[in-house]
Amino acid sequence: MADSNDGPKKVWMFQPRVEHYRIPIWDLLQEVAGDAYHLTILGRLQDGKSFGGPARDYARDCPLDDFSRLGQQFSRWRGAEELVERERPDVVVVAANPRSTTCWKLPRVCSRIGAASVCWTKAHSFSGAMPEFMMRMVKKRFFSRFDRAICYGKSSMRELVGLGYAPDRARVAQNTIDTGRIFTQGERIAERGRQLRTEQGLDGRKVIVSIGRMDPPKRHEDLLDAWPRLRSIDPSLSLVLVSGGQLLESIRQRAAQVDGENIHVLGRVPEGDDYAWLAAGDLAIYPGAVGLAINQSLAIGCPTIIADEHGADAEIIMHEQTGWRFARGDLDALSATVGRVLGDDSQRARVVGQARKMMKDKVTIENMVTCIDATIREAIDDAARRRMMQ
Repeated sequence: MADSNDGPKKVWMFQPRVEHYRIPIWDLLQEVAGDAYHLTILGRLQDGKSFGGPARDYARDCPLDDFSRLGQQFSRWRGAEELVERERPDVVVVAANPRSTTCWKLPRVCSRIGAASVCWTKAHSFSGAMPEFMMRMVKKRFFSRFDRAICYGKSSMRELVGLGYAPDRARVAQNTIDTGRIFTQGERIAERGRQLRTEQGLDGRKVIVSIGRMDPPKRHEDLLDAWPRLRSIDPSLSLVLVSGGQLLESIRQRAAQVDGENIHVLGRVPEGDDYAWLAAGDLAIYPGAVGLAINQSLAIGCPTIIADEHGADAEIIMHEQTGWRFARGDLDALSATVGRVLGDDSQRARVVGQARKMMKDKVTIENMVTCIDATIREAIDDAARRRMMQ
């Protein structure tokens, strides 16, 4: 470790946006850092605050600009290279995306000033209009630039190592949000869920909930297409769709045509009501690309069904162990899975219990922060050695 008399080291983390759901992670990381390093989160802010949440003195506005070249979309953090060159942090962690020109440049800047670079990555998430073998070549060159890596999940680690990245320079910090309050405030959340049921006229009905921004990858249309089949399983079923997004109004109009009485498209709800709707639900279904809402579902104990998506976010859903999977886009498989889950009380209780235990004991922000912190401390050592050699 670098000489402790040097004072706290400077650790910068570049994020596309400073999101409210990440604030508990940054707060805990800052606490764990102690006197070893000082944390700064750089990314797009909303009126000086995190998006949808509070302000923090460690957050610094650094807008992310989007632009296009040759028909492809790219991004860059405005002035990031100049900031790093001028203020000389010891460690730079970036949300790594091969479509970000900043991500390609910052490792070189870090090397020049004697800092260490760390990529925080899903690894598999990059795609583009190019053959698979070319994508692998691009990703291999991209990730090799970074001194260390933090992976969103085990699948990210496997892909990264498969690209030739040294496994001893990478760690898995399983991506999650702060689900701790679900376990400490469960009855309050459940009570709010009961209130929401009553407000929407859903008492005595079986409720399917789907939470996620309404854009094409989430495939909300699949739920609407499957609705006649789902209703044939149990005529007491109702569907509740929560969140905003570019397709919100078109989904709302289509839902009204399909079954305006039993499909409720709520759009965005007040903070905390997403948890409450999951507590109110008999099932949660995510028919397309999944996000951190499945972590909420599992922790709350709502039986969770997802499309069989690849990736670090989805890997915590193990079929018939912590949830259920069906072939994406296969509406017959979706309907059959719903029928099995609703019809087998014993299996449903077992799977829900295993999922809650996993979320309480393993997929926690404490474990996530421990892995991030360990990587940062190793990167501080990397930077100290690099600067001694310069």
